[in-house]
Amino acid sequence: MDSDRLVHVLHQSVRSIGSGLNFILEPHGIYSSEWSIITTLYHKKNISQKELANYLSIEPAAISKTVVKLEKKGYIDRKEGLDKREKIVFLTLLALEKYPTWQTLVAKHREALLANTSQAEQKQLYDLLTKIYKNAENFTQVFKGDA
Repeated sequence: MDSDRLVHVLHQSVRSIGSGLNFILEPHGIYSSEWSIITTLYHKKNISQKELANYLSIEPAAISKTVVKLEKKGYIDRKEGLDKREKIVFLTLLALEKYPTWQTLVAKHREALLANTSQAEQKQLYDLLTKIYKNAENFTQVFKGDA
C-alpha cells in the first residue's frame, strides 16, 4: 500500500467528517470545532482551558478563540481558577438545554459514517487509528526534542 495514498485518504476522511458535521450542526448555532469542546465539557464538567487544550490536543490559542466564541453565544461561561491566570470553563444552562438536540444530530451523523461496518471492523479501525495517533504523537515529541 502506498503510504501517501493511505495518509491522503485518512486526511480527506477527517476533512469530510468535519464538513458533514458542520452541515448538520450549523443550523443549530454551532460548528464541529465547538462541538468537540461542548461535548468534552458536558462529560468532564468544569475543567481549565489548559486541561481542555491538552485533552483535545488543540493549541491553547485555538481553544481560547473558540471558547470566546462559545461564551458570546451564551453556551460557555468561565470563572477564575485557583491561580488568577487559570480559567475554568463550563457549560451554561442554555448549552445544557440544547445539548440533547446536538447529541442526537451527532449520533445520526456517526451512524451514517459507520453504516455497513461491523463491530469487528469498527474495533479494528479504532485500534489502527490509535496506533497511528500514538506514532504521530511520538514523532512530534522526538522532533521537538521532548523524548
